[in-house]
Amino acid sequence: MKTNFALPMVVAGSVLLAGCFDGSDSAPSTDVRILHASSDAPAVNVRVNGDVVVSGADYKQAAVLKPDSGTASIDVDGLLPGGETATVIEADGVSLRSDTKYDVIAVGKVGDSTIEPLILTDDGVRDDANSARLRVAHLSPGAEAAAGGPVDVYLTAFGDPLPAEATFSFSFKESIGPLEVPAADSYQIRVTPSGSDAVVYDSGEIALPAGADLLVGAVDNTVYGNSPVSLLILSGAQVTEVLDAGTGAGIRAVHNSADAGLVDLYVNGAPGIDPAAVQDLEFTQTVPADPVTGGYVGLNNGENQIIVTGANGTEAAIDATLDLALGDISTVIAAGTIASSSLQALAFPDDNRSIATAAKLRVIHGAFEAQVVDVYLLPTAEGGPAATQINTAAPALDDFEFGESSGYLQVAEGDYVVFITTTDGSELLKTGNITLAAGGVYTAVARLAAPGETGNIAGLTLMDHFVSVQ
Repeated sequence: MKTNFALPMVVAGSVLLAGCFDGSDSAPSTDVRILHASSDAPAVNVRVNGDVVVSGADYKQAAVLKPDSGTASIDVDGLLPGGETATVIEADGVSLRSDTKYDVIAVGKVGDSTIEPLILTDDGVRDDANSARLRVAHLSPGAEAAAGGPVDVYLTAFGDPLPAEATFSFSFKESIGPLEVPAADSYQIRVTPSGSDAVVYDSGEIALPAGADLLVGAVDNTVYGNSPVSLLILSGAQVTEVLDAGTGAGIRAVHNSADAGLVDLYVNGAPGIDPAAVQDLEFTQTVPADPVTGGYVGLNNGENQIIVTGANGTEAAIDATLDLALGDISTVIAAGTIASSSLQALAFPDDNRSIATAAKLRVIHGAFEAQVVDVYLLPTAEGGPAATQINTAAPALDDFEFGESSGYLQVAEGDYVVFITTTDGSELLKTGNITLAAGGVYTAVARLAAPGETGNIAGLTLMDHFVSVQ
């Protein structure tokens, strides 16, 4: 499959760095760590004195730079669809000293124009080289909103009851520390709204090793679970995310087999022994029935068995085991056909983080009957969908094979028409008008047209933020 959208491609964990930026051979260098902590911002480039020194840093990623000391400008540019950029943070006249470490953190939201740089300084002084040294920053506007104000933070030995007094309290954009605590393998961090004993975040058991010098940031939770925050623990440029211990995982399912008829779905249960989780699921139906973003069946992390049988049957047509990590969310598609003995479970990880600057669109090829297709996403013509034609347009997804996912493509907001064709150009599907909004997350699963869907050979099961096709 070839993808022809001109979109930024960001690999998790990859941040490109440059070294000293002003060209001086004599000025001492400084230590500047950049952290992307704005949950609705796209991947970004970072410029120091006009030069791009970090390329394609995504949410929760960090980079450590070594610019020369002196006065610097630090700008953050969001990556937009089509390769364009937009400056979302400008920090001019930042004074950088060689004897001080700096954290430049993008906080707030793009969508409500509150994104800004939070700059923290650190002299690195510590009393005990064998202690664990912590600085803690409140970087989550979502937690501030959920708590209705400041939060209390408790650092205790693992398993200890919640103390009467919090270790400290703080509000969004405030920081605490440095704090030095004895190194140990068994600590626990809990967060409550200020003055409450209702725990909204629980780290579970964590280690704080001897000699550690850590920045701990509470950021908006963008994975599965009810906690408003997760914790990022930064040691240099290394970022470790600690999710709430009760986060669990979530799945949703799509019946995409045109000839399978009604099916029953078992989750960690045995047909003929345990009751089905869902009975009589029809072709094109989903679980949960309203497949909006955030709608998942909650499971424990670890191995989970998914079995599909015919309605009231005991023989497994599909038997798959999903190994889900804490916080994982996945879409599982029952695809293939009974006639070809090709029934199988296609599982795809979901990413429901909303980006204020673009729509996120994912297309999944789940139509076994058309093994390789081309997919076109064309702006709706002035005359509407009827006037929208492929003509000489290039496909957005070329040679798109059964079982593949496009991944999440960032697309400019607007009205579109989707075409699916065979590789020789025969039309299988032309939709009506589909509206994609900035900040929306959209998934379309290609399948055979269902009974009643006249005029097309193929169809789409629409999920997440999709509204009905006009």
